[in-house]
Amino acid sequence: MASTNSLQTSISGDRWWGGFTAEITLTNTSTQDLASWSFSFDSPHLIDSAPWGAEVSAVLLDNGLTRYTLTGKDWGEQIPAGEAVTIGFNGTQGADLGNEGELSAAMLFASDTMEAVMSQASEESAESSNKPIELVVESSPMTSPMAENGMGDHGMHQGQTMQSSTVSGTGGGFTDINSWGSFHSSNNNSEHNELVGGRTAITTEALLAYNGLRDFAGLAPSSIEAVGSWAFENGLTNNSQPGVNDLQGVGLWFAMQGAKVGWIADGSYVPQILADIQRTARLSSSGEVMQMIEQLGHEGFADYLKTNQLEEHFINTLKMEPHYGGWMHGRTHGFRDIEGVAIAHDIHHLTVLGWDQSEPFMNDTFDWPQWPALNVSDNTVINYYQGIVALENPLSENLENLSGATASLDPGAGKPDPLTGSPLEIQVSGDLWEGGFTASLNVINQSNQSLNDWGVSFISEHHFYGESWGVDVSTQEIGNGLYRYEIQGADWAQTLSAGQAMTVGFNALSGEDLSGEVSLRPELLIAPGTELMLL
Repeated sequence: MASTNSLQTSISGDRWWGGFTAEITLTNTSTQDLASWSFSFDSPHLIDSAPWGAEVSAVLLDNGLTRYTLTGKDWGEQIPAGEAVTIGFNGTQGADLGNEGELSAAMLFASDTMEAVMSQASEESAESSNKPIELVVESSPMTSPMAENGMGDHGMHQGQTMQSSTVSGTGGGFTDINSWGSFHSSNNNSEHNELVGGRTAITTEALLAYNGLRDFAGLAPSSIEAVGSWAFENGLTNNSQPGVNDLQGVGLWFAMQGAKVGWIADGSYVPQILADIQRTARLSSSGEVMQMIEQLGHEGFADYLKTNQLEEHFINTLKMEPHYGGWMHGRTHGFRDIEGVAIAHDIHHLTVLGWDQSEPFMNDTFDWPQWPALNVSDNTVINYYQGIVALENPLSENLENLSGATASLDPGAGKPDPLTGSPLEIQVSGDLWEGGFTASLNVINQSNQSLNDWGVSFISEHHFYGESWGVDVSTQEIGNGLYRYEIQGADWAQTLSAGQAMTVGFNALSGEDLSGEVSLRPELLIAPGTELMLL
């Protein structure tokens, strides 16, 4: 559908295994500033993260669709005359969209279900015109000519409104980090040498590798905005507060870095691994890369990549050049003190190689080592990068359970779980969103025997939303606004080996007001006076 009137939009984004990232660019082609906007649409898919630049409310329809209403918020609320804003969100596929490629409006929206958008002009213009501006979403994504050739726009600078661009050299339509700006003036020596020797651009393909590693660690997927917020909160950036598009670019850059390093087992880590595996990914075969991952990575991670068809995405992330686009110096420099001998930026040089790609921790302006980083202990460096994956304190112990997810448990002890009174331990967490939540259940078999067809039941005030992963969910309405849940392991989570931990989950619409709560906890999921029981 073509856009009408003076507010034009386009839909773009990426499809990935089981989910997608949607980006909606709204351009105000009028001569009046827009102070607010909102629109509704029906979709078979689930918005499972807080949008950036907007807020969302959801209503479950009888036909299996969900009606979403997006309203501009924070930096996405106002659209000055002649300018554009890009908002977006992550989602879970409610209908099969495939594992990669670009997202279109036809894929995101149910047919013929677009609602008219009511957008208001600024207070000054509202006095002269009370007519709302109608918005219709067009289906073709906006792609820059440079994006079509596999390169981002090097001409973008801080303060400029950014449009989405995609690169096609990695097997799908992924967004280039330069879509959110480029900062070569902070390190102009590298601009003409950053993509040589098999080095590639930083794109949102790195988020697939990053979230794959988080999933392997039993953590829920994260958005680049969440990663960016973590970086700012932990003093790992140039400026203390994010500017326009900083959360996206900074978040993508750190997601790439976490994926490059966080897969290495603590006992195997030495800096040289990062030179060897990046050089191999860029100049040799994928088979050799996978052999290194199997030999040096966390136990089972190589098999995880193969099982979940993430090998290509992970290897493509290893090829990405950290100083591409100038973000490493312009936005993710990081002055946080590291062991009194270095700063965060020195640690970031771990994945920067010399011109011949034979050494890590190299300076990317001059071909010599990043001296302060060489004085930091290996344990601090690997914990720093694992902190990026876990989104925890980068100077604390992180992902210790990945040193052998089963080794930290004593399978023979049969320690009872306080929730179920059985060796099956259930840890409840999750994310809240407007009108509902995503529940994550970390299920741990603490016994010395495999558990087949495991299951739990509980009573809740919340209504199952129809989306689940790793479990089959059945519910029964039992009156007084309560539902009885029966959750059983399914597919890849049907069997739990002795000591094994898996994260499964589901979505639900909230039966009570959860505003003011930060995240889902057991007492919010399970009705008061009831317990989680083993089936």
